[in-house]
This record gives sequence, structure tokens and C-alpha cells, in this order.
Amino acid sequence: MPAAPTTNFMKNSILSLTLILLSSSLFAQVWKSSENKVHFFSEAPLENIEATNTTSIALYNEENKQLAIVIPIKGFKFEKELMEEHFNENYMESEKFKNGKFKGTLDGDIDFSKDGTYETTATGILTIHGVEQKRTIKGTLIVKKGTLQMQSKFQIKLEDHDIEIPKIVFSNIAEVIDVTCDFSFKPQPKKK
Repeated sequence: MPAAPTTNFMKNSILSLTLILLSSSLFAQVWKSSENKVHFFSEAPLENIEATNTTSIALYNEENKQLAIVIPIKGFKFEKELMEEHFNENYMESEKFKNGKFKGTLDGDIDFSKDGTYETTATGILTIHGVEQKRTIKGTLIVKKGTLQMQSKFQIKLEDHDIEIPKIVFSNIAEVIDVTCDFSFKPQPKKK
């Protein structure tokens, strides 16, 4: 059992290093999220469950097409305080698994010098509740007046990330969660 914290520490350290490498490339244009919103929704018979997070961090490296996103789990805010407490303590174990993460590559070619809307996918590793899963996620990129907006809507199966629902409330919570992401990026100054 003592190996788990070390493993999490190593994974967090590797992700932190990746983010630093993304932002320190000498010649690449790096985009950093300035505003973001991650929302999830679960339709349930007794009560719908939804929350919004605006505390995420995202970086995109135009040269190597790498995308890295970190979503603090405790950043999800619910309408009801008790629901938020159950989410963090019983389901997501957010003291142990502090962040959701995506690290991958945007597929296809995007002309960032020209305004436009581009349908694309990102392929990489989605980590939730400490469980990594390879995913290809569809999205839309909007390039407009020197800014970049990434939007995506996808689903997450709770069982794919070992998120257990107690049997007593199992019928009240959907097994698949709808996730909507909206990230606004600004270009970062290039290193000299």
C-alpha cells in the first residue's frame, strides 16, 4: 500500500514537467487558457446531478500539437453543498486523486494564422480517479482575432475509471456522465 502515494507523486511530477516543457519551448507558439469551463451532467430519476469547474489549466503547443489539461477535482461546484461533499469524499476521493488530466495531441492541421472554425480530434490519455484511459475526443477549434477557443462534448463511463457508486444510490446516478469543455486560449510570449 505505501507505493500508491509515490506513484501519484511521480505521475503529478511528470505532468508538471510536461507542462513546463510545453511552456518553455524556444520556437513554438504556446497557447495558455485564460478562461475555461468544464461542466458535467448526469440525468438521474430522483435528481439530476451537475457541476461546473472554472479552475482548470490548459496549454497547447502549436509546434508539436501537444495539449495538456489539468482539472482540479475540488474545483467542481454544485448547487447543493451536500452533493458536492458526497462527490469529493465518496465518489471521486479527491483528497487522494486531486486532478483529472488529459495529455495528448491534436489530430490534423490547423492554420492558426487564419480565422476559422475547425472540427478536430485530440488523441491521448485521460486520467480520472487515478485510472488512465486512451481516448480520442472530438472537438471544435475556433481561431478568431489572435485567440483560440476549444470546445468539446463527450461522455465518461464511471466504470472505466473505477468510480464506484454505492448500491443504495446506484439507481439514482447515471453510469455515463456527459462532459462539456470550453477553453479560451491566448498566445504566450515566445522565449527570446
